[in-house]
Amino acid sequence: MLDFLKNKKESEKVLIGIGICTLIIVFGYTVLYYASSKEDLFLGHTFFILIGTTLVAVGGLGIVLLLKYLYDYRRRQKRKELKRKKHKITFLKKENKQ
Repeated sequence: MLDFLKNKKESEKVLIGIGICTLIIVFGYTVLYYASSKEDLFLGHTFFILIGTTLVAVGGLGIVLLLKYLYDYRRRQKRKELKRKKHKITFLKKENKQ
């Protein structure tokens, strides 16, 4: 799994992470929907409501953090590019003495 992620670009890694967070949100919403439709749950309504809400919150927070990481990564790349353009490397010409 780690070798699979090592070969990807940063934007592809973020998209995979957003997909996983979306699945977590959908699962949390499903747990909430399941808890609201049942009458007698084996662990009680409060447990399922807490689990579902936590999953939705964690998935949403994950998406926000991944988008912030991608934005910061692009800013770092632009800053690095500007720094490289400012400091151009100049080579001295060799004089041939014959």
